[in-house]
Amino acid sequence: MRLIAWDTSSKEAALVALEWNQESKSGWPGVKLVAEWALNVDLNHSERLLWGIDQILESARWGLGDVDLLGVGVGPGSFTGLRIGVTTARTLALTLNKPLLGVSSLAALARPAASWLASKKARTVVIAATDAAKGELFGLFGSARSILDCAIRSDDDHAGLWKRGVEEKVMLPGDLMQAIKRKLAEGDGKSEWVAVGEGRFRYPEAWKTLPVARRAEIPDFFSNQVQGRYLGQIVWEAFQAGLHSDPARVLPRYLRASDAEVKLKAGLLKK
Repeated sequence: MRLIAWDTSSKEAALVALEWNQESKSGWPGVKLVAEWALNVDLNHSERLLWGIDQILESARWGLGDVDLLGVGVGPGSFTGLRIGVTTARTLALTLNKPLLGVSSLAALARPAASWLASKKARTVVIAATDAAKGELFGLFGSARSILDCAIRSDDDHAGLWKRGVEEKVMLPGDLMQAIKRKLAEGDGKSEWVAVGEGRFRYPEAWKTLPVARRAEIPDFFSNQVQGRYLGQIVWEAFQAGLHSDPARVLPRYLRASDAEVKLKAGLLKK
């Protein structure tokens, strides 16, 4: 079975192609990383995403018809980037009559650190943070072990795969730090923490309020961007859990209203 997936929640787009033997009922022994691309898109994703998908397919020596499953990061993140990534995924899935899975971009961002820290004896809180603009941060935080069981939240009657205790929100920096401190106080109150994502460099005064002595160390390679292989891993796990559905139901997860929606609600725009 063959999978392609991409994430356009930030200016660094991640794309991946995976293939696995369906006789491998669980685990990763039968899964192969076929191609992985990262695109630093200073311009609009609309100018490079389709080109990137074409390059992934060419690298894998696949045609679109060879793909069995599509996946896409649904955010939270850039409004424009998410619309382009999700709309492209829905259009291709509907045109090809293929299943589509939308997964959390922040869960994909947090996955490498969570994988590294989950086996540690000490409980570690992993924080994935990206800039939400308007003085806010998008944040996902929870224990490393719990984050490994997160792909996408449930929505009404749409099933999800999300571990209780992992939060995904848009918050003011100070409010986010307070929520993280409460998470650190759970259990024996001795949890360590680690932050990933470019949001950890925003609002440095707020981040300084977290206990420095309890900051965990991890290999810091590429920890500010979603990596294709981990995005693909989450899509694969969600598919194994039976979460694929009608592509038309895969929507961006903005976490807050857009400027246009706010203006429309305030009566500043015509319907």
